[in-house]
Amino acid sequence: MTLSLYTGTDTPELAVVAEFSSQDQQKQRILAAVGTDGNDLPLVDEDTLFRYYEYLSEKLSFPFTAHYPDPKTPLEEDQFECTVLELLDPSKLIGDPFDGIFCKTRKAAFDANLPLLELEISLDDPNSQMVEDYWYWFWNWRCR
Repeated sequence: MTLSLYTGTDTPELAVVAEFSSQDQQKQRILAAVGTDGNDLPLVDEDTLFRYYEYLSEKLSFPFTAHYPDPKTPLEEDQFECTVLELLDPSKLIGDPFDGIFCKTRKAAFDANLPLLELEISLDDPNSQMVEDYWYWFWNWRCR
């Protein structure tokens, strides 16, 4: 959060205005996703990963389009496109604090379980911000 001082044109007093940076907003979204009160982002463990899974399962709009791997050319845009059908429960299926949450994807007639972290989602997709927040938290707070 940044504090800015502004002088009013009507009064000689200074006004203090709090402005939240995009990083502060991202932190608040992540804290809400893992259901944590406090100021510090929690480390990735089985419990926080499961809570993030529950949050994303409820908030993401399925199915959605993604790419695996990240396309580098226009031809690869079509070749690497897949449809994300659902997230897989890390407490019952694959997924752990090392690989993160997996999702069921479909490409043509083939289904594959892929780590959510490995998928590229278009910035104009409504799911993009939530997946980006998850990516940021997972890579920066995972136990190595």
